[in-house]
Amino acid sequence: MNKQAELARNTLILTIGKICTQFVSFFLLPLYTKLLEPQEYGVVDLFNTYITLLVPLFNWQFENGLFRFMLECRKDKQRQKQLFSTVAISNILQSVVYLCFFFIAQNFITSEYKYFLAIDVVLNIFLNTLLQFPRGLGHSGTYAVGSFLSASTTVLLNVVFIAGFKMGAYGMFWATVIAKAVTVMYLMLSQKVWKYFSISSFSFDSFKQICRYSVPLIPNQLSWWIIGVSDRTIISKFINLAANGIYNVSNKFSSIYITFYNIFNMSWTESVSLHINEKDNKKFLSDTINSMFRFFSSVCFGIIACMPFVFPILINKKYSESYNQIPILMIAVLFQVLVGLYSVIYVALKKSVEIAKTSAYSAVINIVTNIVLIKYIGLYAASFSTLLAYAAMGIYRYFHVKKYVNVPLKKSTIIPTVFIGVLSLVSFYFDHKITNVITLVIVIIYALYINWDFLKSIKGLVMKKLANKSNPKISKEKNTMSDKNQLQDENGVPILYTSEEDCCGCTACCSVCPVKAIKMIENSEGFLYPQIDKEKCVKCHKCINSCAFKNAENIRNRETENV
Repeated sequence: MNKQAELARNTLILTIGKICTQFVSFFLLPLYTKLLEPQEYGVVDLFNTYITLLVPLFNWQFENGLFRFMLECRKDKQRQKQLFSTVAISNILQSVVYLCFFFIAQNFITSEYKYFLAIDVVLNIFLNTLLQFPRGLGHSGTYAVGSFLSASTTVLLNVVFIAGFKMGAYGMFWATVIAKAVTVMYLMLSQKVWKYFSISSFSFDSFKQICRYSVPLIPNQLSWWIIGVSDRTIISKFINLAANGIYNVSNKFSSIYITFYNIFNMSWTESVSLHINEKDNKKFLSDTINSMFRFFSSVCFGIIACMPFVFPILINKKYSESYNQIPILMIAVLFQVLVGLYSVIYVALKKSVEIAKTSAYSAVINIVTNIVLIKYIGLYAASFSTLLAYAAMGIYRYFHVKKYVNVPLKKSTIIPTVFIGVLSLVSFYFDHKITNVITLVIVIIYALYINWDFLKSIKGLVMKKLANKSNPKISKEKNTMSDKNQLQDENGVPILYTSEEDCCGCTACCSVCPVKAIKMIENSEGFLYPQIDKEKCVKCHKCINSCAFKNAENIRNRETENV
């Protein structure tokens, strides 16, 4: 499977896991805004803000370190067990430390909801690790199901507790806690984590490796917290909780947009990390970054163009002040998309310190701008400071990453994006019905035109999957015809096996190679497995033809014929 196809497949799996629940949650906004007062909505959002601050402070971003190092040992079960045990034991100790901190600090917290801070943070520490573990193993489907289960259970319980039992803010808190607990149990059972856990497998060397990678991500995460959600704390302090509830509603549209980008970003991070050192990495990076920036900018401007028609339907009049904030926040998260597209290069090269530095600069810009302006322009200070911070980070990383890989945005991407963006914003704030309709039509036509090839490729991938499921016989025939492609990489070099379970170590391939390009290499458990020297390989595929595993069906057929 080539890199683009692998990226598309992983993105599709992760998207299926989140798309339904995200849309359901989004379209429940009329329910939330009708039954919850701005003050209640504001306090729930404020507590969620504190939780996103506390989790990285106490779990040290170990789940990201686990995922990154798991990518390098997908065939080494002993190493997998060592990494998981090290992180899991660390999580237990981190949770104990946090609970001790909470029981001291809770004497200074007056809110009636304070104990949810204790429960939710501990659940998040374990949930984050259990979600990243299957991703590291390459089990994107498990991650997708876990994400779907968490989101769908939260939405369902929110409806029951808020609409059914009229529990208000308590209902939202309990829904979140129960959903996360259920998801933790599912992930533990589905991955059979007890097979990967052993106290004796804890490794101080692995602990230090993960610390070196993960700890620099803590200031990065804190910087993202300042840029993305510290606004809520400042609004609550300088204005009031009701204003925070209004600002939270204006963020819902940009939040659902960035959620879909983050789904792509997970598979994007994995693909770049796996292929960063390959010869054609620049072309892969350039094609994907330009294509994805065109796509997500089109979606961004489409959302802005739809707002005059959608907002009055979805949002209660109590929250009407949030309307004018939406385009500013949408452009802000478009810059966040730019940040994400280029940041994966830092992740792939394990440059976590660089990630932390650039995030810190932007965090300072955000918080200073917000505090200085909020007394003069109110809620607009929060949205403008967010836009300025993301723009600064996006532009900085765009130029800074050229030190490692030069992947520019093409003029054919930048010029039409700026033009359509300006058109969308002018139309939104001009607020004339006919102008809004014309702009929406133009944006839709532009989006279809500039993303036509990308949309065709996605359609082809989906149709192929549907065709294979609806007619297994045809699928089998197609798979037989494409066997040769599946047994070689994009350069035509044979792929002897993708898992050690698919190789018996018989040395047949090594013996038959006419140029001695195959050597038997010892793994961590002392077993010998073949490895191809790609420079020597002449791509004759004699090794594949000699493999009993890959030709098992033909061998059985010949044996049957001889009988």
